[in-house]
Amino acid sequence: MLGMISYLRDPMGCMAPMAQKYGDPFSFPGNPPLVCVGDPAGIRAIYTAEPGTFAPLSSDFAVFLGRTSLLLLGDEEHRRTRRLMTPPFHGARMRAYGESMCRLAEAHTVDWKPDQKVSVYEVAQQISLDVILQAVFGVSEPERMKELATLLLDLFNGISPLIALFPSMRREFGGIGPFASFKRRQRLLYEHLDALVAAAREDGSREDILSMLVQARYEDGQPMTEEELRDQLLLLVVAGHETTAASIAWAFYALHRPENAAVLARLRDELDALGPEPGPEKLDKQPYLDAVCQETLRRFPLAPAPAPRKLLRPMELLGYSLPVGTGVGVAIGVTHFREDLYPEPMRFLPERFLERKFTPFEFVPFGGGARRCLGAAMASYEMRLVLATVLRRYRLRLASLRPDKGKVRAANAAPAHGVRMIVEERLA
Repeated sequence: MLGMISYLRDPMGCMAPMAQKYGDPFSFPGNPPLVCVGDPAGIRAIYTAEPGTFAPLSSDFAVFLGRTSLLLLGDEEHRRTRRLMTPPFHGARMRAYGESMCRLAEAHTVDWKPDQKVSVYEVAQQISLDVILQAVFGVSEPERMKELATLLLDLFNGISPLIALFPSMRREFGGIGPFASFKRRQRLLYEHLDALVAAAREDGSREDILSMLVQARYEDGQPMTEEELRDQLLLLVVAGHETTAASIAWAFYALHRPENAAVLARLRDELDALGPEPGPEKLDKQPYLDAVCQETLRRFPLAPAPAPRKLLRPMELLGYSLPVGTGVGVAIGVTHFREDLYPEPMRFLPERFLERKFTPFEFVPFGGGARRCLGAAMASYEMRLVLATVLRRYRLRLASLRPDKGKVRAANAAPAHGVRMIVEERLA
């Protein structure tokens, strides 16, 4: 309980002190007990464990994500479903959405004027959600986008930390309380998602991700069911909306801190050298832009605390023998602040990612192993394009220099104060 309270108060800063005090790995008592690992050697052992070592994520989350959600599937079903879902999120298919990402970033910032105060986090949420509606759902009509965005945001806003983190609070209590309100919103959204799936089945000419999933087939030739499609759509929104928006907002926050003025200047020089209309392909190839985004994901991890999975068989981990039933999870909030990996870990230093390549067990913003975030490449792509698009058009400054420790929003660490900024100058 004390660990949970510490996490709610300071989600990004609470994990590393625990490792320093208790060692790595360290554990929380509970049923089951939870072992937290930040050491890359331990992370390697977890991410490369044999199939069947861990149970899926707790079925408690099915109330939010759906019974057939990719996150909740056992290893074999997960492998089968992930293989079917992967192609749209990589390579040329993913990059085809670049123009749309840049266009949406421009559309949501076009009315900014000098001296105007804006919440970058709120704007990034709008951009990220519109990217999902267009690229994933295949919705482009403004009124329909607005309707779906309202439904989705109402649903997300109904996921309070109380019901997200405490299963005992997930009761409808005769239609009263936060969980009952969440379920009403969820049922309404499901009706709309089912209608989107039906429309995608009728029109085989579309190129959005939903249409690709409708046309995809498992290895046995069977398509995804309506329930599977609906659950995966919801997962793509949950996993891709808040997380991407928060990462974009943290990047603006870090770049505009006074101590990081040289970082911002170097990034602007790189972007200015591209000329007036570089396009998404050229923007995406800029090394310092990529380093800035990676350092943002390191310094401001979105899921700093573990998402534990129970052991289905005993495991040797960093010299400890863990019995069946133990919860095990990667503490990104420990790994990303290890001084042996990241000297001066509290400083924002994108150069680290130009000077060396980190292993998949040292830099883990999207998790790892067979269950690494499916949309990691697309989220990073969107982050780079939105950041570059806005910086090329505006000079901004933070409205307040008070430090932002972040807050828990659903299960993520988002900016607590919205990254409020003042527009100084329009550049293009």
